[in-house]
Amino acid sequence: MDSIIRGANWYVEEINCRLRLEEVKLPHLQREMTAYAMGGGFFSLELPSEVQPLTAEASFNGSHDDIRSRFGREPSDWTTCYYYESLLNVFPTNPAGDSQQGAGAPKLKGRVVILKGLLNEVEQATIKGLKATGQTRMVWSSIVLYHDVVDGRTIHKFDVANNTLIINGQNYTAEHNRLIAA
Repeated sequence: MDSIIRGANWYVEEINCRLRLEEVKLPHLQREMTAYAMGGGFFSLELPSEVQPLTAEASFNGSHDDIRSRFGREPSDWTTCYYYESLLNVFPTNPAGDSQQGAGAPKLKGRVVILKGLLNEVEQATIKGLKATGQTRMVWSSIVLYHDVVDGRTIHKFDVANNTLIINGQNYTAEHNRLIAA
């Protein structure tokens, strides 16, 4: 049992949203698939190509103009969001990968996801009487940077401006960018 989420936080630029945040949904990661049929073959398959556009959502208790005011910005006037997560390893492993039950206190590790994009959707909370009956929902899209780091190790990095795709620390675009002189 490892990487159990034990809490998270969301920053919009320098704004700490911990006390107003209801829920965060990080982007769904998916590749575009291209059908490939081989001449004279009995089979076809789908090969992955581009990473599909990313979106992230957050729901807030209340109406916060310091965040809502970021809606409507144009490309290049990006907003950077930071997601912080505390992960618990109940059965830490030794260097050989074996579980160390009874090895002392559970181990925590940190995860940070950095997103750079635009706040392109704001759904206001529903009001009934004197109170809100829902949350203010905000959607970030046009995401040009997604950087997922666990304990200092890059798990994923999608950087549109630099045409960079890093998966588990390996740069999948370095040779491609060299060949096309990107």
